[in-house]
Amino acid sequence: MKTPLIYYVVIIALLIGSVSCDIVTKNIQQSDLKLLANNLKLSYKFLEVRKGADCLLEEPLAECYIFQLSLTMPIQFNKQDWQIYFTQKNPVIKTESNEFTIEKINGDLHRLYAKTQFKGFEKNKTIQIVLITKAVQLDDALLQPNFYVMSENLKATVIKSSLLK
Repeated sequence: MKTPLIYYVVIIALLIGSVSCDIVTKNIQQSDLKLLANNLKLSYKFLEVRKGADCLLEEPLAECYIFQLSLTMPIQFNKQDWQIYFTQKNPVIKTESNEFTIEKINGDLHRLYAKTQFKGFEKNKTIQIVLITKAVQLDDALLQPNFYVMSENLKATVIKSSLLK
């Protein structure tokens, strides 16, 4: 007994449909960036000043400033492949986080991006990132407003919670 050709056509169509749906869920879209920018809650607070070897750096500093950057989403968000850019007068010289890292791009521009361990935001679960900066005074170490999120080939979007109030 031969299987009708239409049977194979339907199977192939279903396989193609499921593969293309999977690809769409993995790729971040402009609407995803907007959702992230409108809902991500950023908070930044000073923790302490450390001296010398307590800065936990390869080359000890006279002193360093320790801050905590907290990221919270009120909804689950599993999209990957996005970065957050922000301005910091004094460079972040070390990041302590299992899920994110920060690098200095140029001048005072920094980029926060996910490590492979980051699997997305769970609803209302806060991710904390410890930042170590070198600064001559506390005011110089504070972050500037207007963080923005972006992804390749998409329009950068300012994170609402980072706007001046």
